Amino acid sequence: MTDLDQRIDQTLRERAEGGVDTDRLLATAVTRGRARVRRRRTAAGTALGAVAVLGLGVAIGPVRLPGSGPEVVMPGLGMPANAPVSVVPPRADGVPGAAARPDLIGADPRVLHFGFGPDRLRYLSWSAQGGVEMAQLDVGGRTVTLELSASTEVLPRRAQGLPAELVPDLVTNGVFDGSVAHAKGPYGVTVWLRHWQPAPGVYARASVVADDDRALFDVAAALRLDQAHTCTGPLQLTDLPAGAQLRSCWMVVGTFPAAYAVMLQVRDDDRGPGVTVELQYAGATVTDKAPANRTIGGRPAHFDPGGARLELLDIPSAQLIAVMNHEQSFSEAEAATVLLGTRVAEHLDRPATW
Repeated sequence: MTDLDQRIDQTLRERAEGGVDTDRLLATAVTRGRARVRRRRTAAGTALGAVAVLGLGVAIGPVRLPGSGPEVVMPGLGMPANAPVSVVPPRADGVPGAAARPDLIGADPRVLHFGFGPDRLRYLSWSAQGGVEMAQLDVGGRTVTLELSASTEVLPRRAQGLPAELVPDLVTNGVFDGSVAHAKGPYGVTVWLRHWQPAPGVYARASVVADDDRALFDVAAALRLDQAHTCTGPLQLTDLPAGAQLRSCWMVVGTFPAAYAVMLQVRDDDRGPGVTVELQYAGATVTDKAPANRTIGGRPAHFDPGGARLELLDIPSAQLIAVMNHEQSFSEAEAATVLLGTRVAEHLDRPATW
């Protein structure tokens, strides 16, 4: 489990008090937009905001904004706020897919070496980290988590998207022969897990909570290994401190156009965890902003020493934050270097332009 995974997992456990009220969390995240996220002055709070943007689809399926009143139309977008729109990672032209170069899977956090056939499913999130590339998908109302790697050894011991209460045998004894395992999860649900090799040297694992395993085979049928896509969406990092590298990318898009988030982790192995750059977008109007107490590169910024967060304040409709680990292995000046070197797409609400 990476530092980013731990932050999200820990926050959910601390805030859930048993079951997670997904409708309440998602509705609050979207309707309050960035105003809610700005009041979170800790790294864990930001992580929870990102999970709420995703819709907490992990193991429990995608959720819809509740409400019995009239539809709310997002300003300038001409669509109801409770109608998520499918977002596809931008194509990475000229980059081979996993079938041609399985050794590249997870090697570059900026790239996903797979895609899916058109009109078969909807992305909820995707990531590339630690030799594993992942996509979480809405398949006919069921949330399927797909993981790809070039080696069985680098796959996490527990499949992403599975309830923690499941027996270990379901997630550790997978033979990549296409067979499906299942087990009873919490609250009486059934969890299905499949291991297979969609191409030589490519190992796939997929899971779903459902009455049957059909969604697993729908994902396998739609999977394309002859294409590549960029992971980072509207955000690029162009200037990193000496010795630092981009180590992971995670983007959650399940409620677009209402909201989405990008998280890029930068670290230097000689110094431990570095910073996580987070871009959090919300279509809702901003109602409050953090006060500027810094100027970096001539741009207004806010530094919160308690939460070890540095935020640029001049990004319309979005937060751009560098979250440092509590040991602050990266200095504020290094975090400022990373932020000033970011490139943010001009049209955050138009994925086709990313």
